[in-house]
Amino acid sequence: MSTGLLPAVGAAGTWRRRLRAWRLTDALSLTWLGLLALAALALPLFLQLDTETMSATERLSGPSAQHWLGTDNYGRDLLARALSGAQISLGIGFGSVAAAAVIGVPLGMLAGYLKGRVDAAISFVVDVILAFPGLVLALALASFLGASVSNVMIAILVPMTPVFVRLAKAQTMSVAGREYVEASQVIGTRTWSIVVRDVLPNILQPVLAYALVSVGSAILIEGGLSFLGMGVPPEQPSWGSMINNGRIFISEDPRLVAVPSMFMLLTILGLNLIADRFLSRSDAATAGVR
Repeated sequence: MSTGLLPAVGAAGTWRRRLRAWRLTDALSLTWLGLLALAALALPLFLQLDTETMSATERLSGPSAQHWLGTDNYGRDLLARALSGAQISLGIGFGSVAAAAVIGVPLGMLAGYLKGRVDAAISFVVDVILAFPGLVLALALASFLGASVSNVMIAILVPMTPVFVRLAKAQTMSVAGREYVEASQVIGTRTWSIVVRDVLPNILQPVLAYALVSVGSAILIEGGLSFLGMGVPPEQPSWGSMINNGRIFISEDPRLVAVPSMFMLLTILGLNLIADRFLSRSDAATAGVR
């Protein structure tokens, strides 16, 4: 004998399973990123891993007690180079995105709150930069500036900054019309105080979510630049340069491409899953306010 409660119970059970699945992916993502950061910082020192020592006798050797992931075509330790690549790739990814956010978010907030000529001037510069495809602009800047970590970060942050400006502007415009902002305006609170105390805390979640996604994009761009030889110098291994070095030997030993590719894949996937969690919480909070 059926009752009207059964479908609701089934729906509730489905939502519980989905919640458990999301929590599992969140835990796995955070675990991977935490272990990667810890290993990249501590494991090379703890195990005394060397990224540059070559050995003709150990060329393309498989995993062993001495070389956990084997060696490359020059006999260099693959694990050591992958962890060193994590330091460079994550450093460039987080550094370039942080710089783009620090520049773009305040400009977007000013454009969205003040409007008028300030908005027109900022929007004009943003539109000019966005007229160029982001990857093409990054390639042009990297080739012009030369191969170095700082130049790669500049080549990434220039096309990323306008997107942060537009995101912050849109979020600011949606927040600026709310009652607490209007109340601060009525009592004569200064503009900078309203922007910092009332607007900024309410746009942080979507900005952080986009920043995490942008870190993954920055890692991909850095990998592409290094793969083309316009990224970090060859003496500083990155995941992109490792893939470029291993592609010649991919038929002989796929590990040379698979190892850095899996490090890059899992890192970007973890960042995107955490960003989805930020966005879902932001949407839920917005729905609750409404």
